[in-house]
Amino acid sequence: MANLEFLKPVLGEQVYTSFLEKMSDAPGITLVNAADGSYVPKAKFDTELAAKKQYLSQVEALSKEKATLDAEVSTLRNQLSEASDAGAKRDRDAQKNAETIAKLQTEVKQLNGDLEQRTREVKEASTYKGEIERLNGVIADRDKAIETIRKQGRLSVMLKEAGARNPDILMRMIDIDKVTEHDGKVTGLDEQLKALKTSDPYLFTDRPSPRGGVDSVPAKPLSGEDALARQVNLEIRRAAGYNV
Repeated sequence: MANLEFLKPVLGEQVYTSFLEKMSDAPGITLVNAADGSYVPKAKFDTELAAKKQYLSQVEALSKEKATLDAEVSTLRNQLSEASDAGAKRDRDAQKNAETIAKLQTEVKQLNGDLEQRTREVKEASTYKGEIERLNGVIADRDKAIETIRKQGRLSVMLKEAGARNPDILMRMIDIDKVTEHDGKVTGLDEQLKALKTSDPYLFTDRPSPRGGVDSVPAKPLSGEDALARQVNLEIRRAAGYNV
């Protein structure tokens, strides 16, 4: 039985003694002094127990949440570290790229300068090429003209030797382009002379020319028109490249 001395001042000695006797024969009843806080009613205890369980549940939930947050923080720290490393790498790459770009820009500038120089050279070369082609054309025309004069001089002598009364007139009736000369041999003239002698015999004389050519020494001294004609023929032969 609990200590009930705290009831003695309230009940008195006699009543207190009688009360103890009766309480000793009353099983299932327990008296306690609630004033010292040692006794907690069941309802209050249940309420506090439920609150404690709820608190513990909240603590457990917060602990789990904290563990989750700690994991997230760790993940974020790792991501931050990786991002920092990636940022540093990007900075290094950016610096390297900037140096590469600067180098490429310098090379492009140099190449542009070389291209401009090459363009000027090509333009000048084109100008020189055009001038060279023009001069080559002039030279070709001059060579052709000289060759024509030489051929005409040679043909004039041959027409004279063939008995032409007037080589200049007969020359106009000859197709010079069909007359060729190779290794001192002339081809393409005899056929034309033969045809002209048949169609226009009056252009020729029956008197044969000296075999020595127009520069042969005449049987008697020439004078007047004959002397002039001889001199002209000599000049023609000189122009044609013959030694006279």
